Amino acid sequence: MQKPLTVLIFCLTVLTACAGRGELGIVTSNIPVTHVERIFVATTRQRQTDAKFDFNGLRTSEVTYARFDVSLPPTHKVGAIEWPKSAPNPATDFVVTDAQVFDTSATFKSKVGAKDEAIVFIHGYNNNFAESLYRFAQISADMELTSTPVLYAWPSTETSYEYLHDRDSVLFARDGLQTLLEQLASSGVKRLILVAHSIGANLLMETLRQMAIGGDERVRKIIDGVVLISPDIDPSVFEIQLSRLNPVPSPFVVFSTENDNALKVMAFLTGRQQRLGQITRSDQLAKHGVQVVNLSAFTDGDALNHAVALTSPSVISILKKTPAARELSKRNNGNPQTILQRLFKQ
Repeated sequence: MQKPLTVLIFCLTVLTACAGRGELGIVTSNIPVTHVERIFVATTRQRQTDAKFDFNGLRTSEVTYARFDVSLPPTHKVGAIEWPKSAPNPATDFVVTDAQVFDTSATFKSKVGAKDEAIVFIHGYNNNFAESLYRFAQISADMELTSTPVLYAWPSTETSYEYLHDRDSVLFARDGLQTLLEQLASSGVKRLILVAHSIGANLLMETLRQMAIGGDERVRKIIDGVVLISPDIDPSVFEIQLSRLNPVPSPFVVFSTENDNALKVMAFLTGRQQRLGQITRSDQLAKHGVQVVNLSAFTDGDALNHAVALTSPSVISILKKTPAARELSKRNNGNPQTILQRLFKQ
């Protein structure tokens, strides 16, 4: 029994061996900013009692809607989040320059429905609110997205040691995500692109399955693509989830890598050989209409290789420029470049 316990402790230590947690830096003074990303938020996290615009890791069945303007510094490096080292400074750090918590879902819908297309991002395990918000701002800026960005911030516990609790929180958060998608469908948005990372991919798939079983057609009709990045899902569970989606949204893309150290830990914790985000052979999922993009060749992303599609400057430069999609296609046995063109168009 000693050896498995030692390995488990080592695995958890690897996942927590990073610097201090990200914090929300709010700057209200009239300091000039160069680039601002407006991120809309729907969350089932409880609001912090000591911070007007922050949310903690506790659960609530009530969906709160908000809007955050996130400023990126002129020194921003692609794939990175420049966290404040002391007092937040727009010249060097990601900062929030303005924020609003909406009183009603109607106000939220009136704002997000201004554009035809929205991109919903579902963050992964061990993320606090600031980390998920700033990550989506980084994605939106680096990918040069023109659609309305909407973050679904579910109540992750913000610690690697509560992975099992977060797996339960995924189940808890399904109704909140369904409510958000239904609100977007009734807001006037004509197209939805759904992007999920890590265990957030399981949350998205469980929600889509739940909605399919319930016969919800309003959302299904406007889904214009699904992207799962390093999905922390058991492959057999994923196939069961897909079987309820009729038809499977198209395009449907999975970004995977053989070198994902976080998923190696999750595979160990769940007692299985691999997670969905470690499958790199597209023929295993092609029969379901799922395209696999193998990012194993890219090593300039995050330390754990768990968010390569979001943090690798090489991958980002390819995804945001349509002609360069040919390069990614060549590296991945001819995946159709039209998939990436539709999902990451300028």
